[in-house]
Amino acid sequence: METRRPELPTLEIQGILNEECGWKVYQMDRLDSFQDSNYFVSYGISVGSHLKGDLQAMVRVIHRHLFKESEAETERKVMEQLHRDGFICTTCKPYSNKSWFYTTGDDQCVIRLFSFIPGIPLRKCVHVIDSVCMLKELGNFVGQLHNSLANISKDIVIPPRANDPWVLQNVSCLRTLLTNIKNFSEEKVSTILDIIDKFEKQVMTSFYELRKGVIHNDIHDLNIIVNYKDGKLHPIYPSCCGEVNYAVKAKYGLIDFNDIVLSPYLFEVAMAIRDLMTDVKDIGFLEIGGHFLAGYQGICPISEPELRLLPYCIQAALCQYIVVGESEFQEQPNNEYTRLGADDAWTVLRKLQYITNEEMLGTWKRLLM
Repeated sequence: METRRPELPTLEIQGILNEECGWKVYQMDRLDSFQDSNYFVSYGISVGSHLKGDLQAMVRVIHRHLFKESEAETERKVMEQLHRDGFICTTCKPYSNKSWFYTTGDDQCVIRLFSFIPGIPLRKCVHVIDSVCMLKELGNFVGQLHNSLANISKDIVIPPRANDPWVLQNVSCLRTLLTNIKNFSEEKVSTILDIIDKFEKQVMTSFYELRKGVIHNDIHDLNIIVNYKDGKLHPIYPSCCGEVNYAVKAKYGLIDFNDIVLSPYLFEVAMAIRDLMTDVKDIGFLEIGGHFLAGYQGICPISEPELRLLPYCIQAALCQYIVVGESEFQEQPNNEYTRLGADDAWTVLRKLQYITNEEMLGTWKRLLM
């Protein structure tokens, strides 16, 4: 079976961690991933004459030709700023020689080390928690995130990702990917092409007027870590407490920053709502955006012109899931993770074809009052 993920033997990875970091690996579990190979590692490390155990980390193996040191350094600095601003987010861990990455002897792979956030992905409990409360909190969380990212130092250069189809301003790339997908119905292709056209005419013509900054670009229920217990979400670390906004930060951990990009904040709002529309099943799918916006608007107000563009953005973001997921699955037929959410995205997208933007905006505004 084909795969685009690097296949470095786990015993070799463990040997590198032992030699380069002094780690004694107790447990190593592979995690779902799109293009890299990710592992959860439990380990111990010698401190003087004692072995300090019960340590945890996330290890990422990347194809060498896909790794850019400058981008990795930018990612590291962004994570460190968010960490300083009180967010619970993954951060980079150095090797013993203070390097932030290790290149294998055959120059085929790069191994990076990250801190591990205890808890579970939101996906595992999203159907058994108070959806309205969670949606408002996530809106608040993303608003705080954007405020923090707006203060990124000007000397941090963010990669443009000009041809990355996961960057919403590059949605025209989906046309090319569509030509290589053979199993889509005429209805699906026609619907997607129509949405791309509308996005380009209605949104991209106003692109330079939209408020922009650094965005995470991959906020979804597998990249949000929570502490779920007794039917509720609790602070990830017991000592986390304080005023309301910090209490929200304390409940949602954020991982996987390798897709950061300079883009309109509105696009990240659209992508977050897209993911929630495919996840949350116990309330109306139109109401999902309204509850999220209620939390976001309290931190980062969205102008009326931008709000009117949001329905186009959400539909284009749903097309990303459908097209990029299927395209990547054809390259990695043994990796179901690549199609995660694609079928649900198409279900939501078809429903939206029978609803006007005005109806969607009306639902949102009623919940924002």
